[in-house]
Amino acid sequence: MNDDEQRALIIFNRVTNYSPKQKFDLFERYKNAAKILSKKIEAESVFQKPFKINGKPLDIEKEIIGAHAELEYYKENEIAVIDMNDSTYPARLRYIYDPPIVIFVRGRAELLNGKHLVGIVGSRKASNAGITVAYSVSRELSCAGAVVVSGLASGIDFYAHKGALGGPASTVAVLGNGIDVVYPKDNEYMYKKVMKKGAVITEFPSGIPPFKQNFPRRNRIISGLSLGVAVVEASKNSGALITANYALDHGREVMAFPGMATSESYGGNNGLIREGAHLVENASDILSVLGIDHNNDKLNVALPSSQIERDILTVIGDTKVSLEEIDSVLKTPVSKITSALMLLELKGAVVQHPGKIFSKVYKYER
Repeated sequence: MNDDEQRALIIFNRVTNYSPKQKFDLFERYKNAAKILSKKIEAESVFQKPFKINGKPLDIEKEIIGAHAELEYYKENEIAVIDMNDSTYPARLRYIYDPPIVIFVRGRAELLNGKHLVGIVGSRKASNAGITVAYSVSRELSCAGAVVVSGLASGIDFYAHKGALGGPASTVAVLGNGIDVVYPKDNEYMYKKVMKKGAVITEFPSGIPPFKQNFPRRNRIISGLSLGVAVVEASKNSGALITANYALDHGREVMAFPGMATSESYGGNNGLIREGAHLVENASDILSVLGIDHNNDKLNVALPSSQIERDILTVIGDTKVSLEEIDSVLKTPVSKITSALMLLELKGAVVQHPGKIFSKVYKYER
C-alpha cells in the first residue's frame, strides 16, 4: 500500500455509521478503500446511507489532514497498518463473518499468523484461584509453543499475558480502543512488555477511547485469531461469554474451567460446560482439545530448589502476601528474598501482583 491508499484506509476506517460487516462488504466489492472513496456516491448507495463520522457527513478534504497526521504517527512508532489485501493479514481472521478491514499492529505482526493461537479470557474481577490458573496455564501454553491471545483487561486477561510472557511463544493483546490508548492505565507496563515481546493489535483508529460498545468487537477478534477460546473464570454476566459465543459462531473450540456449583464467579463457566463446552483443567487439556502435539515434560515447571524458596512458599500459603510480610516472618536479608522471589516467578511458582504482593500458583500445592 502506498501512502495515498493508507490515508484512504484510515479515513474510511473512521466512518462510524457503518458496521464492520458493511465496511467489509464494500471492501470486497471495491477491493480497497481508495476506490471506495473515489466512488463515494456510488458506494454510499449500496447500503443507501451516506458515510458519516460521529453523526456528520464525511468530508474527505477535511479528513485528509487528520489521516496524514495519523499515518505519520504510525510510521514514527513502527505501527504496521495491515488491510485485507496485505499478505500478512491474519488468515483465520479473514474468514470470520465480519473481519476488520484494517488492523494496527505494534510489535511482532508475524505472531498473528502463527499455527497455534489460543484465546484465554475471563473476568476482570477475578478470584485468586482464577488469577493463578490464568497465569500458570498461559505460561505452560507458551512453553508448549502456543501463542496466548487475550484482551489486556484487568484480572484474567492481565495474568494470561503475564504468564505467556514467561514462555517462548509469547502473547497477543487485542485492544478495544486506539493503539495509542492504554486501558486500564494500571496496565501500561504490561502493554509495553507485550509490545516488546509479543504483539498489541486493534481495529480502532488512534485516539479512540475504550467505549463500552467497542469490547464486543474486540472479543470477536480474540476469537477470530484463535484456534479455540478457554474461559478461566466468568460469572453469568461476564463479557468473556461474548467471546465464547463468537467462538461458537466462528467454528472455534470453546473450553471452560469448572467451578463450584455455588460459586457465582464461575456461573458462566458452568453454564458453558452444561451447553457442551469442553471441560478443561490444565494446559494439557487445552492442547489436547485443539489437537496440538505437546510433550507434557515441557509443561512441568522446575520445583523450588533452595531452602529459602521453600520457606517463601510456606509463608505465602493460600493467601496473597506482601514482600514486607515475608521479610518479617523469615528475618532474612531483603535482597535474598527478592532474588528468590524472582527465581520463583521465573519458574512459575508464584505470581507477583501490583504493590509487590505475591501469591502461590496452585500447581505447587502438593
